Amino acid sequence: MTGTLAYVAQAFGENSRTGLAALLERPAALFYVVGVVSVLALALRGLRAENRVGYRRGRFLSANEKIFLRTLDAALGRGYRAFAQVRLAEIANPADSANVHLRRRALNAVMAKSVDFVICDVLTLDPVAAIEVDDRSHLLPERRDRDAFVNAVFAEIGLPLLRVKAQRTYSVAELRALFARVDLCVPPPTHGAPSCDSSSSPD
Repeated sequence: MTGTLAYVAQAFGENSRTGLAALLERPAALFYVVGVVSVLALALRGLRAENRVGYRRGRFLSANEKIFLRTLDAALGRGYRAFAQVRLAEIANPADSANVHLRRRALNAVMAKSVDFVICDVLTLDPVAAIEVDDRSHLLPERRDRDAFVNAVFAEIGLPLLRVKAQRTYSVAELRALFARVDLCVPPPTHGAPSCDSSSSPD
């Protein structure tokens, strides 16, 4: 086999046509070359697979978050729409600054965080408030630092951030009372109920 390969290699050294003719004259050498190429291809594929981690479908919302969202939708009625797991960078943009480094740092800080729910006006889809459902993890020191940062960002952009303690069930009435604290107008779900911005004046 060594002599055959040497012969084929010498033929390719002259020119490609002579090399191909020599390779076809000796099928054993052709099979050997194909085998070597296949082994190299499999090896390269294996190296690439080691440098890449695949994906699997993740969990979008926890069971508790789904329960809260259903109650939230019922409490909001038709005037608002709730969005879940919204990236903070979609709500808060870094202010203009000549310092590119500081601006990039500010952007990275909001890019890496999200809020549980954002309430938007159903017509304009502009955010009017946000909600964080705090479970026991928010008692951890690192979570407290994160929450303090998020609170400061919402205060700076002037958007109400409501915090609700995580529990097994939620009340529509309690959520409506929470909305009232930030002047979020949610009319009662009754026929013929007056809108929140209407005023009753005597004739």
